[in-house]
Parts: sequence; structure tokens; C-alpha cells
Amino acid sequence: MLGLLFIASGLLKLIPIEPFELNFIDVGVANWFTAPIIARGLIGFELLLGVFLIFNLAMNKFTIKATYSILIFFTFYLFYQILTVGNNGNCGCFGTYLQMTPLESIFKNIAMLTLLIVVQFIPAKWSLPWSKFFIPLFILSSFVSPYILNPPESLVKGHRAGAVNYPLGLKRIYSDTSIIAPPLDLTVGKHIVAFMSLTCGHCRMNALKMHVLQERNPDFPFYLLLNGDTLMHLKSFFDFSKAKNISYSFFNNDDFFSFVDGSLPAIFWLQNDTVKFRCLYTDLNEDDIRTWLNSGVVPSSNDTIRITPSVESDTLK
Repeated sequence: MLGLLFIASGLLKLIPIEPFELNFIDVGVANWFTAPIIARGLIGFELLLGVFLIFNLAMNKFTIKATYSILIFFTFYLFYQILTVGNNGNCGCFGTYLQMTPLESIFKNIAMLTLLIVVQFIPAKWSLPWSKFFIPLFILSSFVSPYILNPPESLVKGHRAGAVNYPLGLKRIYSDTSIIAPPLDLTVGKHIVAFMSLTCGHCRMNALKMHVLQERNPDFPFYLLLNGDTLMHLKSFFDFSKAKNISYSFFNNDDFFSFVDGSLPAIFWLQNDTVKFRCLYTDLNEDDIRTWLNSGVVPSSNDTIRITPSVESDTLK
């Protein structure tokens, strides 16, 4: 049972792995390069402990001590999280599929520690044949499988999305009285405007990454235009994404969908209401955004998901 819990914890964090990766960047223990490595390393370690517990391998020499260490470490970390930011949101112990608050996860860890005491003092009286052969095989497969099942972004070719150099037409949201107009003028200057639905899982994931980017770069001109039932879904959206550090307003009008071409989230890099780039999660790159803000150079756009309406030659720099 204890082994299966560790395996479930690792696999459920793996897809999607992005919230787990972003946690390490958010708390400042990793950067954009090391976070995917640390996240997959910890998942591999959980898988390894799960397999070793199930097959009763290296119990006294390694497995018991390592299991105590990881459970106690994360329990203290959860206490720290409660003291610093409160008992809010999903702790991420079982990914996004089984959401638990930090306090609930502490109780889960206490239960697992209790099981571990039973395992330690009432040991199994059997052993896996050919264990010297299986131990290195299990170690290798545990740490390699996260990279196979969900390769890091850096190993996968980015997917650039969207037509460019056409007017988005945000001016009309300021004249429509049925829409809560943004408090700043998004049609002037440079802005990265994200159209998001409160119930869209991909939107929440992108908002979480934007939250981390905004914390690291307070000058990034992010803005969220949110659509959906605020009474039912707003709290869960921000509990997951933590994106209250980004300016936002609500766009609960059918006109919302005319901007996004049926695809959410829609994240536009705008200069004077002209779309310079439309990006997806993997394209929210800190260095690319900084380059665009400083020099006006955007990443290349490899495909088009909408027909560009009568584009005039671009003179914006």
C-alpha cells in the first residue's frame, strides 16, 4: 500500500508536470533550466521508493531511511508553507488530479509514516529473487521514465502559433457597456494580453506560469481578460494559478470568443493594438519577452491559425 501511494504520487505529478516544475521556480530553489530536472528527479525518486517498498528491496540499508527522510522533509515544508502563505490551494502531492490543501497533505504524510513504522517493525519474510539484477534495473527505469513519459520543453520543438501584424481590435471593449473595461489602455504601448476561461485547465496552467514570470519580472506588461462564472470558478482559478499578482478584468460577453478563434488560452503580444506574436505555454519564455520589450524582436512564428485580415506593412519598431 505504501509503495503504491508513492508510485501514484509520482505518476500523477508527471502529467501535467508544469505546476510541479513551476513550484521550484516560485520558491526560488531552481531556475527555468534546472526546475524540469529537479522535478523529474524527485518523481523518479518517488517511483524508486514505491518499487523498492513493493518488492522489499534494500529495506534496512536504504528504503526505510529514505522514505522517512522524504516524508519528514515534505511535512516540515508543508508546515512552512502554511505559516508563510496559509493553508490555501493545492499542495501538488498528487498533481492536479487529486487536490489537497497543505494541511490535508500533512495528515496524509502522518498516515504514511504510521504505515512505515509497521513496515519497519513487522518486516516482510520474503525477498525478490535475483534482486542484485533487478535493483540497478529499477533504479535506471525509475529515473529515466519521467523523461520518456513527459520530456522537458527544451527537448521538444516549440509550437509557435498564430498570424501576426494585424490589428486585434481591443478598442471596442472600451465602448461596449456590457463589458468591464480594463482600467488601463491596452491599445497603447506594449502589452501581453491573455484571454482565458475560468474553467479551462490549460488557461490555469498558463496563468500559473505567468504568475511566476510576473513575480520574477514585475515590469512585464501582463494582463488577463477572464471569461466565466466568477461566483463558481474564480476562487478555484486563482487558488491554482496564484495569478492575483497580474492585473485582470472580466470579459463575460459573446464578443470574447471572436478574439480567440475557438482556442484558449489566447495570449497576444500587442504593440499599439497590433498583434506581434501569439503564443502558447512553451513560448512564454522569459528571455524572449525581455528581448521583445527591449528591442521589439519577437520569436519566429511557424504556423498560422487564423487568416490575417488585410495586413498593412508593419512600421512599428
